Amino acid sequence: MGIRSYYKYFSFFLIILSISSYFVGFIYGENSAGGGLADYPNVWLNLQTFLNNSIIDGVHLTTTYDTEIYHSSRTPLVYIFHKLFNPFVENEILFKRSVFFISLWVPILFYICLKQKFRKEENLLLLLISATIFLSPYFRTSSYWALEENFGLITLLLSFLFLNKFLTNANNISKDYYQLFLTVFFSSTCLYFDQKLAIIPLICFVRIIFSDKPLKLKFFSFFAYFIFSLPFIYLISIWGGIMPPRDAEARGVGYHHLFFYHLGYALTIVAFYLLPLLLFKSENLLKLWKNFFSQRKNYYLISIFFIYLIYLLFFHDYGEERLLGKGFVHKTAILLFEEIFFQKVFIYFSFFFSWIIILIYLSDSLKNKLILSYFFLFSIFVFPLMQEYFDPIIILMAFTFFDSKFFINYKRSILLYFYLSILLVFSNIYYYNLIN
Repeated sequence: MGIRSYYKYFSFFLIILSISSYFVGFIYGENSAGGGLADYPNVWLNLQTFLNNSIIDGVHLTTTYDTEIYHSSRTPLVYIFHKLFNPFVENEILFKRSVFFISLWVPILFYICLKQKFRKEENLLLLLISATIFLSPYFRTSSYWALEENFGLITLLLSFLFLNKFLTNANNISKDYYQLFLTVFFSSTCLYFDQKLAIIPLICFVRIIFSDKPLKLKFFSFFAYFIFSLPFIYLISIWGGIMPPRDAEARGVGYHHLFFYHLGYALTIVAFYLLPLLLFKSENLLKLWKNFFSQRKNYYLISIFFIYLIYLLFFHDYGEERLLGKGFVHKTAILLFEEIFFQKVFIYFSFFFSWIIILIYLSDSLKNKLILSYFFLFSIFVFPLMQEYFDPIIILMAFTFFDSKFFINYKRSILLYFYLSILLVFSNIYYYNLIN
């Protein structure tokens, strides 16, 4: 039996293991992202508000400051969806189970996206990559505790699928309009499930406008996006911003608060997910490293970090930061060091190392730079900054919307699997000890 056969059998075992762990985690009420127990009561409360009122009245109740009526930072589309289409909303256990099974569409759609983008690769290999989503603590916790996040991931993947079908459709006008409408619909829905996914309709719109499709289709997309934006414009008018007013005030959104120190933590979180994806580049890590430092322009990009470091050292008080959020690097620093000085050294060095990883990954891809710039800009405006805002979105987008030429094989995919498995194991240990 050759090495390739061993890789195949082992990959099949890993796929079964990840799927099994997903079901076992649900049975035992896993809380690997830490927020399930705290956030679920709000979800159930918000759902009751919409079940006991008309949709219009429910939307208006999202303007309240009363957390016993509505408590969420997102738009209420997920609760409207449950009210209209989920027959299991009357019972808490059945409701949780329904979201658990709906969430299975994320790895399924991810596999279909991979199949569409990497047409020549083996099904088992693509199944292995798609199965890594089962290792995301944040995907799992949202699935188990009926949270809101996974609905945005589903529409993100549907947006990619229909956008690609539209762009590759060969002069069939009826299919063009059908696929274009679904692209606009699902990408717009991303925004309504999760405001940070506003980047998805923007990417889709730009791709459509700069495609070689007829002008009338581009006008149609512009008109359709305008129509689908009207409900959000209405929400902004009644909220006074892009979030329900109670949560906007609590998070400082729209109150001229900018959290520049979040940028460094966002670097560490994004770099964490991009690091294993460097394995999928055509060159090995050592050659990527050498090529990066052989180009003079990259030293100018590196110097940007030291400007940011000056800001952190002279204009930011690390000791005043709240413990909530900020990702794995901040939590690791607290676990490793008691003294603030050593925590700062560890964290700021991690910021620098993460910046290097991101620069190496981005290389000369303008599209990827613009997408990641959006997420970094987003981090400055939100509080608290949570790792769940990037996981598993960065992995999903790297294999779909990113302009990345990946060379995938079993060895690289297995390494990615174990890399993400480590995160899942340590997340479970950390939050189990924290809660208990």
